[in-house]
Amino acid sequence: MSNNMAKNWNFALTAFSVSVLLLSGCNNNSQDVSKQSDDKSKSQQSSSDTKESGTKSSSESKDDDEGGSSKEMRVVKVEKKKLDSELDLPGNLEAFQDVPLHARVEGYISWIGVDRGSVVKKGQLLVRITAPEVISKVKEADAKVSSADAAYHQSMQALEGMLSKQVEAQAKLDSDKLTYDRLTQASKTVGAIAQNEVDVSHQTVAADVARVKSIAAEVGAARSSVASQKENLRAAQSMRDSVKAMDDYLTIKAPFDGVVTERNVHEGSMVATDQSRSTGVPMLRLQQKNKLRLVIAVPEASVSGIKLGKVVSFSVPAFAGKTFQGVIARPGFALNSQTRTMPVELDVANADGELEPGMFATVKWEVTRPYETMFLPPSAVATDLSGTFVIQVKDGVCERVKIRQGSTMGDRVEVVGPLKDGDEVALVATDEIKDGTKCVTKLAEAKEIKAASKHSGGGGE
Repeated sequence: MSNNMAKNWNFALTAFSVSVLLLSGCNNNSQDVSKQSDDKSKSQQSSSDTKESGTKSSSESKDDDEGGSSKEMRVVKVEKKKLDSELDLPGNLEAFQDVPLHARVEGYISWIGVDRGSVVKKGQLLVRITAPEVISKVKEADAKVSSADAAYHQSMQALEGMLSKQVEAQAKLDSDKLTYDRLTQASKTVGAIAQNEVDVSHQTVAADVARVKSIAAEVGAARSSVASQKENLRAAQSMRDSVKAMDDYLTIKAPFDGVVTERNVHEGSMVATDQSRSTGVPMLRLQQKNKLRLVIAVPEASVSGIKLGKVVSFSVPAFAGKTFQGVIARPGFALNSQTRTMPVELDVANADGELEPGMFATVKWEVTRPYETMFLPPSAVATDLSGTFVIQVKDGVCERVKIRQGSTMGDRVEVVGPLKDGDEVALVATDEIKDGTKCVTKLAEAKEIKAASKHSGGGGE
């Protein structure tokens, strides 16, 4: 009995436990179903919200496209200034006078008194040439002059003799004519004088007239002889001077104060006029160094800086950190059609001899204009296949404006085109900015301009 009751109790406990487990499982399933239902509802709501948001975004994007997008753009103002800039131009120092000395007669060097580097004074004897044939020609020319002079003086003496005879003949004619006139007057009185005496006096006068004419002709011939001999003397003297000039060519003297920079002959060297000129090798080369020429090629855009008498500074590599000065003296006043530059010469005083011909110089060339032009940062100017341009911004709308680039002044570049003082242009011009692009402008700050200019390679510190 007792055992049966225990078995029944155990069976009841077991049935109760199973019932509890079943009820617990049903509750869990109900919660899971409810949770899944809630998740599905939330997912559908999220999908609906996303769809509505996408529709709204698409609508707003469409509205923005139709109204035109606007972005912020950094701009700078066009500045109106007078150009006052400085360029570094290459130049070359040359001797103020550079003379190659050639032989003008054939011969050999009998003496030379200078060498490369010798400092000489004007008129100083440099070279003596010996040419025996020239000396012989000088002597021959002197002899011809002496002969012509003797002949001239002889003809002069003959003329003087003839002139004396002419005077005597004329005096005799005058005397005999006076006698004849008196006899003719006396013969008018009958018996006063014989007619024979009158006739004899008449014949004497006629003979005197003939003699005077004859002597006059001889005087004329003598004058012609004198003139001829005088011309012969002049010709002989001219020839002698010419030969003596050749004799002067035997001595070579310095044409100016300077320095011998080249020597190509020695004592005993043969020299010839044709040979030295055809080879282009002189006996000596003399250069004036106390005054130099600084030759520079000025670009076409910078010729406005050419002013006669203007002092210009320059430097040379041999004297780093030292500045020299020259004075604009001889502009070319014409451009080279190939290089588009104008040659300009500056006079440079070099009394102390620091500078040497042939040195390279860097010239500080100032460029100024008497009128104002427009300037912009280099970054605001761009170039493509269609030309050079800037992006001008008017009322928030971009417009591409063609311009021509001029000179550079500091961190600004000169522009020529349809721009006015105060116009706004994009700080950085690119071909990606199209006409009609809308933007909101903001003036660029100094540091932004400096950074943009440096990035564009247009200068700036």
